[in-house]
Amino acid sequence: MSEITLTINGQQCKGKQGDTILDVCQANGIDVPTLCHYKGLVDIAACRMCLVEVEKERKPVPSCTYPARDGLVVTTNSEKIEKYRRMILELLFTERNHLCAYCVASGDCELQKLAYKYQMDNTRYEYSWPDKTTDTSHPYIVLDHNRCILCARCIRVCDEITGAHALDFSKRGWKTNVSADINQPLGESSCISCGACFQVCPTGAIFSKASAYKGRTSECTTVFSSCPICGVGCDIKGLVKDNHVVKIESPDLTKPRGLLCQMGRFETLYTPAERVRTPMKRNSKGQLTACTYEEAFEDIAKNLGSNGSVAGLASGKASSESLKAFAELMDKGFGSKMVDTLDGDDFRTVTMGMTKFDAKAGFATEAKLEDILTADSIVVIGANPIKTHPVIGSYILRAAAKNKANLVVVDPLRNPFTFRTSVWVRPAEGKKALAIKAIIRAIMEQGKTAKAPANFAEIDIKKAAKDLEVDSHDLFQAGEILAGSKNGIIIYGEGVLQYKDADMVALILNLAALINTQPRVISLKRYGNSRGAWDLGISNAKSSVIDELAKGKVKGVYLLLADDLAESQSLADSLKRVEFVVAQASYLSPVTAKASVVLPSLLWTESKGSYTTLDGIQKSTVPMVKPGNDIKPDVDTLKEVARHLKKIRA
Repeated sequence: MSEITLTINGQQCKGKQGDTILDVCQANGIDVPTLCHYKGLVDIAACRMCLVEVEKERKPVPSCTYPARDGLVVTTNSEKIEKYRRMILELLFTERNHLCAYCVASGDCELQKLAYKYQMDNTRYEYSWPDKTTDTSHPYIVLDHNRCILCARCIRVCDEITGAHALDFSKRGWKTNVSADINQPLGESSCISCGACFQVCPTGAIFSKASAYKGRTSECTTVFSSCPICGVGCDIKGLVKDNHVVKIESPDLTKPRGLLCQMGRFETLYTPAERVRTPMKRNSKGQLTACTYEEAFEDIAKNLGSNGSVAGLASGKASSESLKAFAELMDKGFGSKMVDTLDGDDFRTVTMGMTKFDAKAGFATEAKLEDILTADSIVVIGANPIKTHPVIGSYILRAAAKNKANLVVVDPLRNPFTFRTSVWVRPAEGKKALAIKAIIRAIMEQGKTAKAPANFAEIDIKKAAKDLEVDSHDLFQAGEILAGSKNGIIIYGEGVLQYKDADMVALILNLAALINTQPRVISLKRYGNSRGAWDLGISNAKSSVIDELAKGKVKGVYLLLADDLAESQSLADSLKRVEFVVAQASYLSPVTAKASVVLPSLLWTESKGSYTTLDGIQKSTVPMVKPGNDIKPDVDTLKEVARHLKKIRA
């Protein structure tokens, strides 16, 4: 872009063609107050705080929307402009019910800071004291209309960044409110709980229940890290006070993986179960009682050191360092090849499907998450990313809304996408594979046959539609959309992987190859570090260790669960026939209740570790808080177990 020069407050300022006056001011360190402006969102000049004078303009103009041009002469701080801003502030304060002393945002409020800046200790206008409600229906977010200044930041971020467009204005004039959907309570709306609205709100109109009154930003230490919960790998900024994480925000909502979801932003601040704070072992009465680390290690070495049948089972929530140490313990410490992850069957299904499609392809067929944002067609098969991987769900919503990407959903179950699809193919339960075959055939009938599987030529789409219990028109329409796609992507998840059917994965890859020159798919892994565990080879067992446990073929098992509670009851049920169970976990659960020895594990917010995102990018966490009770890092605990095993055999 070509460079332009403006004269601002008597000094020469450089900018770029396409900048606004506000952009140039900010780039040159000139302070212009704003309320509705937020970096990365489309400006709408709602608050008028950024008014400036431009030579030859008959009245002040909003700098956030006024295009900067070469040669413009601008004044940002004249007496007239300052009077305008003071008047606007007074009107904003008198329009709603801004009682700073009681507000959750006091000390962090942009409106309050401007009032201090302009020494606004009184107003010339009467307070209107409108009767406004407070919506507390959402599990994490409060919407307080009393403190809203109608800047529309929340509306714009919900539309432009999140893609949900759950928020908008309702009513008119002084009755105008920010509302969810058609005046629904926020907790009953299409809100996907990303919390972006809460982060961009300049006042206390939208705030987090978990963070309210727990500490101002100035009272907190800021720690930058990554969220390892679902495998997207979002960047996070944690605010810590008194060794507690009081708030989690995005360092930059507008950057790739800058958007957060309810799991990383809100659920991290809640304790889902009682922590394991000390090692425990069973006493002579069969009760779990606290013990020292040394006693726990000796008990493990004594009972599993000479056991000829020990299996290892790890959660994909553990860091790569912990998983590597776990694999070494099982191999060199216990001499066991029976090592698996809780989602090992998913790994075997995905990799076998890739092999059936192309033995050399591997994870090279998997696309980057950001590819979703530029796709012209998106196929979602057996997945509900809004629930399991919300940021990916948001990317899909944005692509559909902003890029007009065609969305094809293949799933018998309703999910939030089914209201926004171009086509919803709803096959009878257990018949997704036939639906994929029928869509492949429909694409072939559009003349796109160069990479079509030869054995699909005989498929009758109308007959398949009857078997699927769908309208054949939907299959033909899906084929037409995908045949015309130049930049398509396929996303599949639990609804496919639960069948442990590698042929279905190969079918999906065949469909992807028919849409694009290079197949582009994203498999939604179950855990935040599933890909890291898979890359380390921990899931390479030919059969599921969980199945072996249920058969009673394993006498001892070592479980590395970290802070995983997802499948604790089903895992506990599989342990009924195991003689000795070691559970290394952060929380008490049905699994620890059945364990012979329990070892404490750090939370991800307490530890440093590496994680691999579901699309293969390396991320890392740093400790945000210090663990209590001198809990050891997982790697140290595993190494100590290995040392005691070696000692007992010496």
